[in-house]
Amino acid sequence: MHLFVKILKGTESKVTVSASHTVADVKQILWMQTSMSIDEQNLVYKGKTLADDKRLSDYKISDGDKLFLFHKKRQMTGTTPDACVVSAKDITWGKLEKFLKRHFTLQDAEKVATEFKKDFYNRIDGLSLDDIERLAICHLLTHR
Repeated sequence: MHLFVKILKGTESKVTVSASHTVADVKQILWMQTSMSIDEQNLVYKGKTLADDKRLSDYKISDGDKLFLFHKKRQMTGTTPDACVVSAKDITWGKLEKFLKRHFTLQDAEKVATEFKKDFYNRIDGLSLDDIERLAICHLLTHR
């Protein structure tokens, strides 16, 4: 069967496998096609991350289906990903509040910060996968 694999940077790859192949087998093929190492690959089908030891038939993947390939970030030693995210959020909101306090009274700065956060999270929740992909591509292109 033929599967189509959408890669984050907008390219699409075609893989020929059988339903009895494992997800690890597909990752091996993708490694050869994309040079993205197997342990950096995250395959997703219908919103679910695929486990390496499962067969494609276990997920009811059939001919012509589309998988999505994401690049896993490498873990930093000594810190958890959640800790990094929390500290980045704290830094961002802290800088915003510091900036607002220079231009508004304390009460007004807190109100503006609260409204800004609400608006920010509402807009983030409204993004589609395509929107996120476009943002990622733009970010990658500007940081080369």
